[in-house]
Amino acid sequence: MSDANATPMIVLAFSNNRDDYLQNIVQERKAVFRALQDYDDKRYIKVHTEDATAIDDVFDVVNRYADRIAIFHFGGHADGAAIQLEAGGNAEQAHADGLARMLGAAKNLKLVFLNGCATSGQAEGLIANGVKVVIATAVPINDSLATLFAEKFYAAMGTRKTIFEAFELARAAVATTAKGAARHIGDFRGVGTADARARTASPELVWGLYVHPGGEAALSWKLPEQAEQQLIIRGASYQAAAGPLVNAGLITALANAIAPHNKKVRRALEDEQESRDPDIRNIRSPSVAAFPTPVGEQLRILFHEDNETISSERLQQLVLVYETATQLFAFAALSQLWDVLSTRPECLMTDTLRTACERFVAMSATTAASFDYFDLILKVADFFAANGISHYMRESDEFVVSLRDEPSVNAHLFMEAMRGELRGKVSGDEITSFCVQTETHLSEILKDFAFVVNYMMAAIKDITLVKSRNKMPEFSHKIVQLDQAGVGARVLDKQQLQFSDSRSVLLVKDIDNISNNLNLMPFILDENALTGAPQYRLFFYSHHDCAADTYHYWSINNPADKLVVSDAKYKDVKSLFEDFKRAIAAAPGAAA
Repeated sequence: MSDANATPMIVLAFSNNRDDYLQNIVQERKAVFRALQDYDDKRYIKVHTEDATAIDDVFDVVNRYADRIAIFHFGGHADGAAIQLEAGGNAEQAHADGLARMLGAAKNLKLVFLNGCATSGQAEGLIANGVKVVIATAVPINDSLATLFAEKFYAAMGTRKTIFEAFELARAAVATTAKGAARHIGDFRGVGTADARARTASPELVWGLYVHPGGEAALSWKLPEQAEQQLIIRGASYQAAAGPLVNAGLITALANAIAPHNKKVRRALEDEQESRDPDIRNIRSPSVAAFPTPVGEQLRILFHEDNETISSERLQQLVLVYETATQLFAFAALSQLWDVLSTRPECLMTDTLRTACERFVAMSATTAASFDYFDLILKVADFFAANGISHYMRESDEFVVSLRDEPSVNAHLFMEAMRGELRGKVSGDEITSFCVQTETHLSEILKDFAFVVNYMMAAIKDITLVKSRNKMPEFSHKIVQLDQAGVGARVLDKQQLQFSDSRSVLLVKDIDNISNNLNLMPFILDENALTGAPQYRLFFYSHHDCAADTYHYWSINNPADKLVVSDAKYKDVKSLFEDFKRAIAAAPGAAA
């Protein structure tokens, strides 16, 4: 995405000292990020976190994003003359005058929050350099109290309170929680008088709210309630084809993207180009069949004659194709992440990825409707890149790069926005326009995902040991090959020197070599593999009911068909989810 866009940025800079370690800095960092994460996920804001901040880091972020920074938050050691940062593990002082000039260059900056000891001495310089509002401290503060104040302030901002309202709520919360804390919080409006009060009143006052003369409007600033860049065009006049041609553009784009990876689709395209009477249906079938079953099934429904007219049902199916494709890839990424955490304990997990995974497994029926799987894919990809890990699907390395180019970013933002639209009531006047726009953006996403046609899915029904005299033992796998959406599945018996996981759903590149697989359980399950029934019934994970402690799934063949996993039903699946949660919680962090 271009750096020129106007999405407001919240910069969170933290620093610690090995010789004078602040135990609560990690807690503060996590709490502040969680309070802002929904806004970041929806692209309403961008949260930029520096965990072991150096002076160069501050310079780089201000230099790159000067016009976008709305809040600069610092947590760590400080005094009235400097904040203490880190350089190569050693402390370095960022002096107040230089910091003030640097932050003063951020013309849209609303607030500087210096959550360190006795930082009020820096407020005058910051405001003199144009910063509109500063939260600073008048005296040395307790580490846990500083963390509590920051947590409450950003929790209030996360519910769209203004800067002033969030400050008032935070000080009230601290006064309520910490005995005697009310007299340790001040509310200062003029720089000169406020700073004088801080010096003469300490240690009676701690947090101060300092305001630039003429900058009072910044006190009313709150987090945005929509993305700066609105990609859904409303009230547009679109002409749409009817009958088989309604899907023609999407089918053609899809086939051209798949062709380099699939001989049948490539041959179908060549035959159509040579035909005197081309028929889009001749490339539709091989294109649908090329995809792994979950995505292929949703495309089959989309391209069915029942969806060859513009309608709200077609719009919903277009979005469901997007959701299924992103969920499939996210489940594959999470499955490999779990394997990595089990085999490479030296890999360090960032707070952002851990939080995203925790939110994934804790999704309720309500929050699942807006959970951004696309964003989760990128966070796992960043973890793999940081730890030198290749994706199971090797093409994913280039795929992740393509997901960050402008057309793909815009397509992602549009599709997420359209998901939100469908949670409400879409006006009949907008259906045609929305369908045409959604098809365009879905086409961009599916072109990025086209390489998944190199892989197929298989369900392992049963594994038995086969041993003949004077021969090495082998493992006989009863496999259901899931590679033809809408036309059933092949049942195979494969003998391998190595065994895979029983009653599992696998992603494989070669059905004849299932030892090289990625196990997608418990995120995707085949109920028939669990019961021993023939064929397959694939379900995707949906959400967790915390009160009942049950895990809920939806069927790829009929989203209205649900499956509930509990202690009483498919307990082994529930145990896998619990194991995954423990692995995420136990993974070592990337920063202290």
